Amino acid sequence: MARIVLLLVIGFVVYLALRGFLRAQARGDERPDRAVKGEDMVACARCGVHLPRSEARTEGGIFYCQDNPRCRAP
Repeated sequence: MARIVLLLVIGFVVYLALRGFLRAQARGDERPDRAVKGEDMVACARCGVHLPRSEARTEGGIFYCQDNPRCRAP
């Protein structure tokens, strides 16, 4: 009787492990790649605030804040 219970427990554990593995494989196909590449950060020449390059304004190769109200034009 003990052997039957032990076999049932082992079978249940194998079932859970296999089910989890198959679910992980199915989800792996649906998820996009999580390796997101960041954007270069630049410092404003006037106030020193670091901001993404796409949000900065460039004048003569120097980066400035585009929408920061604390960074006033000279």
